[in-house]
Amino acid sequence: MTNNKIGFTCGDVLLIPDFKDALILAGANGMQRTITRVNVMEVPDVIDWVRPGEFLITSGFPFRDQPEAISDIIPQLVERGVAALGIKTKRYIDKIPQRALELANQLDFPIFELPLSVSFSDVVRDIMERVLVQEARELSLLQSRFQKLSQKLLYGKGIEEFLQSLDAMVNNPIILLDDSDHLFLSPQAEQVVQLMDNALIWSQMRDDSNLGISFITIGERRTRVYISAVNDKQYNNCLLILLEWNQESSVVDQLTIDRVGVLVGLEMINAHARREVESKYIDQFLQDWISGRMVTMEDLNIRAEACGCPLEKDHRLYVGLVRWLDNKPTTKELLQAVKKIRIKSFCPNIQVTLLEGDLTFVVSLPPQSNLNTTLDMIFADIQAQFGTEKYSICLGNGVEYPDKLFKSYSDVKKIHHISTICDYREAYIDYKKLGIFQLLYLLPDVEEINDYRDRYIVPMLNYDAKHNTLLFHTLKVYLKHNRNAKKTSLELFTHYNTVTYRIERVCEILGISLDSGDDMLQLHFAVKLNEMRPVEIE
Repeated sequence: MTNNKIGFTCGDVLLIPDFKDALILAGANGMQRTITRVNVMEVPDVIDWVRPGEFLITSGFPFRDQPEAISDIIPQLVERGVAALGIKTKRYIDKIPQRALELANQLDFPIFELPLSVSFSDVVRDIMERVLVQEARELSLLQSRFQKLSQKLLYGKGIEEFLQSLDAMVNNPIILLDDSDHLFLSPQAEQVVQLMDNALIWSQMRDDSNLGISFITIGERRTRVYISAVNDKQYNNCLLILLEWNQESSVVDQLTIDRVGVLVGLEMINAHARREVESKYIDQFLQDWISGRMVTMEDLNIRAEACGCPLEKDHRLYVGLVRWLDNKPTTKELLQAVKKIRIKSFCPNIQVTLLEGDLTFVVSLPPQSNLNTTLDMIFADIQAQFGTEKYSICLGNGVEYPDKLFKSYSDVKKIHHISTICDYREAYIDYKKLGIFQLLYLLPDVEEINDYRDRYIVPMLNYDAKHNTLLFHTLKVYLKHNRNAKKTSLELFTHYNTVTYRIERVCEILGISLDSGDDMLQLHFAVKLNEMRPVEIE
């Protein structure tokens, strides 16, 4: 295992010749504390001037009359981040109070007993020389790492090889989380991520964790992580995450993660630009293919290969559209969804694009594949981007040949249009689900058809308008429930007898019989026709 020592520590103090006779009186468990400077305490109010990482030394003069005051100051020194305390005894104080030693042990705060022969100027010089040497060594290592990693990206090795090198340098797994919640994993991270029960934990870090030290649970293991933001305004939501899986990260490791964020940001700008160009080619290819603008199969195959969307033999192809039942997202939101679905789709058999303002996808299924399973996966893709918004998936008829895909698109546009007019709200809609509306859509807009509709619908609408009743609405619900008055009354929150009366009144107005199958068929047909082409009452 590599040496992971963090700076110049309290334990290193005993290696200095002037400290060969020094004793550790308390706080031995804190000997790994890092020393960054030395301070001499010979005034009572020194607590106001100390800094984190200091090795505080004193002759004991401030405590000559009150040795017990040492006990009071120790918790304050720990809170301020002081590394350790060195005290000369036998000159101003005979010994350090037992309570102070007990507190230091509890707080893992080292207390050194310094020999009378030790000169404070020598202590300051010796420790600071070693601190500076250690800092220079760490700075040199940091610079070396940054240079090596820069070379990786400069010569086009890519983010994967970059993370592999960083992984080896810090001997811990490294994860890059981009702004689309896509994970780039170092070799060790690939193994660690397989142990995760919750795949969403990484994206949650963006909201739940502060930068710097945090903790996560991997399997049954509580693991400390170091989180750094990628240093680029365009990618301020991207995170570099170091997992302390093999060993505790050093200050240099953490500084390395912070510094290389600049390099990662530049590489992601380049990668983003490449993806934007590639995405435009894919969009243009899909839009031309779906719309039937491809002239020959040869042209289709060449462009499909060039865009990374090779055509599979013997696959059945479908075109689908997403129909928004309430609020349709903006074009910007839809374009962003296309990008994310391409990166993180649950379904390997789809290509998605934005065509004529609609979220459009092509499904390519091998023989014996389950279409419903694929539709469920597409639904999951959409739900991952838009949450619980209400939408339906319209699906055209399947085609066997790629150059006939435009026929499926023509089908699905009709299905989308019909289902919008009729306000169908099922999750999946194809021609089978449309039933008679498929035929009604094909009827020409001629006077005879409109006269047929008006013969049944207009009298009811006029009666409702004149008497402020709900005959027509009651009839639609009644027919929807297969002429079941009880179910109709439950949906309308009205009495069973009221429903019966209203239906009888409809029959009186129209001069038809409730017991005549032909009359009821023609009435039902007129209601459906009105849903497709509503009567315009002046």
